[in-house]
Formats: sequence, C-alpha cells, structure tokens
Amino acid sequence: MQRWLKFVKYLADFGIQPIVLTVDPNYAEYPVLDPSLETDVSPDLLVYRTRCKGVYDLYKKVTGSKTAPYSGFANESEPGFMQKISRFVRGNFFLPDARRGWIKYAFAKACKIIEEHEINAVITTGPPHSTHLTGLKIKKKYGIKWIVDFRDPWTTIFYNDALFQTRMAIYANQRMEQSVIDACDRLLLVSVDREKIYADVNKTTFLPNGYDDLDFANQDLKLSEIFTVCYTGTIAASYPTEALAAAFEALHDIIAYKLIFVGKVADTIKNDINNKLKSAAKFLGYMPHKETVNYMSSSHLLLLIIPQTESNKFIIPGKLFEYLATGRQVLVIGPLDSAVAQIVAQSNAGATFDYNDTEGMKNYILQTYHNYTGNCPPVTNREYIEQFSRKRLTRRLSEIIMQ
Repeated sequence: MQRWLKFVKYLADFGIQPIVLTVDPNYAEYPVLDPSLETDVSPDLLVYRTRCKGVYDLYKKVTGSKTAPYSGFANESEPGFMQKISRFVRGNFFLPDARRGWIKYAFAKACKIIEEHEINAVITTGPPHSTHLTGLKIKKKYGIKWIVDFRDPWTTIFYNDALFQTRMAIYANQRMEQSVIDACDRLLLVSVDREKIYADVNKTTFLPNGYDDLDFANQDLKLSEIFTVCYTGTIAASYPTEALAAAFEALHDIIAYKLIFVGKVADTIKNDINNKLKSAAKFLGYMPHKETVNYMSSSHLLLLIIPQTESNKFIIPGKLFEYLATGRQVLVIGPLDSAVAQIVAQSNAGATFDYNDTEGMKNYILQTYHNYTGNCPPVTNREYIEQFSRKRLTRRLSEIIMQ
C-alpha cells in the first residue's frame, strides 16, 4: 500500500495523471487501518471505489479471530483445527487469494473509467494477486498497455506453505501467474534477482521500494537516552528469532538496553522473548506510520529478519529503505548472500548474520553500543541510499509508463 500511495503522490510531478480504482472501505477486509496516511492523497486525485464480495468475515466467525489474517498469519501462533481447515479451503478453493471476490466489481468499474477518461495504460499491483486477473480481463478487452507489479512473489510467497495446497491447486495457481506474465507488457519486480526467475528479461524491470524524504524531513532525530534496538512490522510464528533472543539475553548483564517491537508479533515469539529478556523487551503493537518512523529515527539500531524459506535471498522488505533513510545501522538476520545483505553492505548501514549466529549478533550489538557511547556512530553512504527516494523511483516509473 505504501508503495503505490507514494507513486500516486508523485506521478503528477512527471506529467502523468493517475486515477485510482480500489475497494470501498465498507467492504474492505484488512487487519489494520492507518487513516493518517490519507494526508499523502491529493484532494485532486480521482479515486473510484467499488463493492467487494469477501470471505474474511466468515473466517473470523469460524476461527474466533478478531481480525482478518495478518501477512504470514502473524496473528495466529499455533493454528487450531478450524484454522487449519480454513487455511486449506483458502489455499485450494480461493485461488489465487481470498480477495478474488473483487474481480467482477473492479472489472465493471474499470471498463467505465477507461472509456470515460480515455485511459491508455493500466497498472495492477499485488498481493492480492487476484487484482492481476482483473488486469488480464482488461487487457483482453481493450488491448491497452498493461503494467503488472509484484510487490511480493505470487506462487512462491513464503506463507503458501501454511495453506496446505494440493498439487492441483499449486498447478492451477502457477497457470494463473504465467497467464498474467505472458499477457502483460511490463512486469515490475521489487528484487533485482527475481528477474532471473522470469524468463522474459526484456519484459521485467527492477523497481524497488523506497522511502519518502518528506516522512523524515520533520522528524525529531534525537536518540533515546537508553540504547534502543527497534524492529518494525510483522513477525509470524515461523520467523527465526531464537538466536536473536539469546544474543540479547547474553548482553543482559553487560549493557543497559531496550528492545522494542512496533507491529504484530506472534504470541509464541512474544512469550519466548519476554521470558528471556523480561522488562527489557517492549511490544507496542501496530502504530500509525508517522509514529513508527519516530521509533525508527530515535533508535540506535534497527532489526530486520528475512523469513527462513525457499528463495528467501530474493526478499527485500519495504521497511529496509525507511531504515536506511534514518541513517541508523541495521542488523539483518538472513542469508549472507541475500539482496538485503548486499544493499545494507553497499549503504555502509549495518551487517548481516546467519539465523543461528548468536555470537556474531551479540558482538555486533555490543559494537554498535560502544560506537554510540563513544560518540562515533558509523556514517552511512547517503549517495547510494538516495537512489531509493520515492520521488526518484516515481521518475523511473513515469519513464516506464511513457515508453
């Protein structure tokens, strides 16, 4: 959502007038909302909203959950019987995802918009990847330029393993994905290495996520008085955090620190960290984006965990670029040869450690602590980082649209 909120914010600066088609909030089913981000939407922007036939209200009734599932089912620790049944139904009967109930409404409205405004390019972004099936129908009817944006992988996204998909469902999902890739005019990917996965290299373009300078322009960058380490975003039960918790536990009697989590953390992980770190760990839950940026900016060290799944070295979480914008150091847990590791190294903004490298993490945290207490924090490579500003990335997008 942040990705296209920011693209839409800046496209007019490059001579392109976007029109947005999305879901009516009365029909939308999301685990969290952040109304504060509406300040990034121009009052002149044309936004059309439609109904959507959803299934998550039924999911909440069946499973007893208070919200729709978070990414990676972070609001479900150990799934019970009904949750497993619900996941199986979702993974095998709602392909490519449970948001496909929007397709008929989105397509009908898109046709009216295209004809009324003489649209010459359409962009669909996913997840939810069912949005691309609407784009496919538009392409077949009008033949206009169609750009597909994969913010996350489709058939290889890390939480598909939790959906208990049969071979038939996996095959059907792959066929859908391939039909979209074959029909679109351009495929946008957030990881450069993923271009190797998709055969037509002339069609694929690396367009990463980024950060908005204005989100950081008026931030109070004063650091917390106590050495603070911050993680923002979701942590599902499958995320490997044992070595990280052990590293902080080993430092408990050596330095004074505070470890804060801003976002949804699975209960099993929260309990484990609380048991080991006691009052040193704070779980703040979901925060509006502005407050999240404040926590990033006032911390001394930022944490990023890459899910321990197949093809995880291609994953580049969007928050990485906001981390870089703060100028703070980043401790990455994941593959040492990952795309994230390369970006962090080139930014001179931190270090990457293997999932089980407790000693390496402990030493790096201690080193960062001494750098700050000795008034000599590392300096990041701003020239390299600035290529990820939202405005620069929107310029590149505008060139793709105009080609």
